[in-house]
Amino acid sequence: MLNKLREATQQLHKDIEGGNTAGLIIDHSITLEQYKKLLLQNFVAYKITEEKITKQIPTYSQDKTERLSQDLLNLKVDTSIVKDFENNFNVNTPAEAWGAWYVVEGSSLGGMIISKNIKECKALAMMDEHYFFSGKRQNVKGWKQYCKDLKSKDFSEKEEIEAINKAKETFQFFGRIFKEV
Repeated sequence: MLNKLREATQQLHKDIEGGNTAGLIIDHSITLEQYKKLLLQNFVAYKITEEKITKQIPTYSQDKTERLSQDLLNLKVDTSIVKDFENNFNVNTPAEAWGAWYVVEGSSLGGMIISKNIKECKALAMMDEHYFFSGKRQNVKGWKQYCKDLKSKDFSEKEEIEAINKAKETFQFFGRIFKEV
């Protein structure tokens, strides 16, 4: 199932990565305002997605939203814009939740690469700690647990289609957030 999700979303993943300001961290040119915007974009996407996943899989942990919230609080960024997007994404079945969860965990893995470059960004030197882009190994645990749980789950053909379609839709939702926030 993991390979099916990966193959079905590969191009969407590349497209969204290309339109994201995270690359400015990689090349160390990001400004504080751009960083605040990047955190806010991620907050909106993760908060809405994680809340919807939790409605279908109550044991799901919304830890990414919590870390983003801490960063935004420290930077005094208003997060009320999230309300404008709350009704633009839904997860209606557990299978759909697995598809959305794939995107959430996979994109947070990308945050590990970004975190290795964040300390080289002069505009962010005044920040004592980064919670979302922390680079802590514990952030990879979610991906590993997701993969383990996914392997033990039996999906019907209908559920596979639901999960794959929702993964695609989740990437598109993230892309929309990155364009509109």
